[in-house]
Amino acid sequence: MNKFYLLVAVMVITAGVAKAQDADLVFGVKAGVNYGTLPTSLKAITDKKGKVGYNFGVFARVGKSLYFQPELNYVSFKSSYVYAAKTYTPKFNQLNLPLMVGYKLINTESLNLRVSAGPDVNYTLNEAKGPVGFDYKKLNFGGVINAGVDIGNISIDARYSRGLTKINKGLGEKSGLFNLSVGFKLF
Repeated sequence: MNKFYLLVAVMVITAGVAKAQDADLVFGVKAGVNYGTLPTSLKAITDKKGKVGYNFGVFARVGKSLYFQPELNYVSFKSSYVYAAKTYTPKFNQLNLPLMVGYKLINTESLNLRVSAGPDVNYTLNEAKGPVGFDYKKLNFGGVINAGVDIGNISIDARYSRGLTKINKGLGEKSGLFNLSVGFKLF
């Protein structure tokens, strides 16, 4: 977790220096809730249920109508399923790095309506518990689609992040995460 705070500090300092040179840079903090699932086509897994989790992090947005938005988030989620007559509820605590390119459909001083998409890298910090012999990977790659609105300094985002690589190869599971967050633009 100390590495997370160091990365946040580096992003704040970098954004502050860049902001002094570029009026098209926004930096902010965000927090929200998510709903996590572990989709699979494996018929031996039944009674799949998503669970509610949370997230918080920092974001930067560079550009005017067309923009680049990197983020660094801490994400916690879990899911539940039955395998071999036993219920499993693996919990994931992850560092999440989405790198999105977006476009502002409405771009005014007080209101922005935006859409974005891009790759998503997730690193699991804990040991998620599943059936014996079916280990969850630490590093997972995916994609994210996002829709957001900015009203003044408040930023609201709804997104779906889908694992493109299997987080558990033996069970054929990929991650799926619906997310709703509220952010505040610091500068």
